Amino acid sequence: MACTGAGGSCVGSTGSGSSTVNRHITVVHGGAWDIPDGVVDAHVEGVTRACNVADAVLRGNGRAVDAVQAAIECMEDSGVFDAGRGSFINRDAEVEMDAMIASDDLKIGSVCAIQNVRHPIAAARLVRDKSPHVMLVGRGALLFAMEEGMQECKPEDLLVGRELERYLEIKSRAATYHAKSAFTHRTEPVDPDPNPANCPANATQAVNKGMDTVGCVCYDNFGNFAVGVSTGGIPFKRPGRVGDSPIWGCGGFTERGIGAVAATGYGEDLIRTMISRQVVENIRTGCTVQEACDKSIRYLGERVGGLGGVIACNSNSIGFSFNTPRMAYAYRTHAMTDTISGI
Repeated sequence: MACTGAGGSCVGSTGSGSSTVNRHITVVHGGAWDIPDGVVDAHVEGVTRACNVADAVLRGNGRAVDAVQAAIECMEDSGVFDAGRGSFINRDAEVEMDAMIASDDLKIGSVCAIQNVRHPIAAARLVRDKSPHVMLVGRGALLFAMEEGMQECKPEDLLVGRELERYLEIKSRAATYHAKSAFTHRTEPVDPDPNPANCPANATQAVNKGMDTVGCVCYDNFGNFAVGVSTGGIPFKRPGRVGDSPIWGCGGFTERGIGAVAATGYGEDLIRTMISRQVVENIRTGCTVQEACDKSIRYLGERVGGLGGVIACNSNSIGFSFNTPRMAYAYRTHAMTDTISGI
């Protein structure tokens, strides 16, 4: 059964463009997985800080897309999450990251398998703003970002000690490791991957330290929605593997006048169900934001045995839902004096 939550409503009519509607919403997530007790506080503090950063942009009449980027960069810098500094290490001992940022005018920027940048979300923003493309990958994404003024960082700038420990631990038992197990309770087996070679039958043990894709959705005082997602993927992944995060309609989606969604979880299953697009369609057909989130997470579990969570907002309410043991979240609206966060 999905774990759910809803909060902060703000009343008024939906707007878009440059007219002022004088209300705003931010919702942030820090990943849906089996978050261990020992790192709960760090996750809650991280999403709270990011939500406050985005809220400050919106309270200053900033645009939703700028607020989203500010929140994601805050989490990429923290070292707590699987995004930017703190990203997972792949099978070849490299860090490859994915990110997407988009607004409800269908301006979308995405990068996949990018290396050696501190802020993948900023690289995705450059694709959105400075290129005719939607997605750039690998070395090409890095070269484009550098052409547009981003500084290349050293691989060690992205590493934190826990990820090197995780890499060495997984490498020692690579034949029985499957990343999907980290999204369940540590004693539960995972559903088999459609490709048996990718999911050994005895893959029930997860590394007890993290699956922390980050995401943010915002609605600004001018009636605009935006969404952003950033991730280092899954631990010990095959080089070149890309999950849901940078894929429009899967890791995130927004539509003018309807709402915005960001997803987190086991990416292959989120892609199979196009979960973010599905949440928006549920809102369009009459569901409340919370009902839309719950319905999509139920479908994720029932249809493909998927594990994950979503956050969402429309112009006057928020929702979130997850079927993993925990998901770090935070939200705030123009009418709230403090951010509400939890896990």
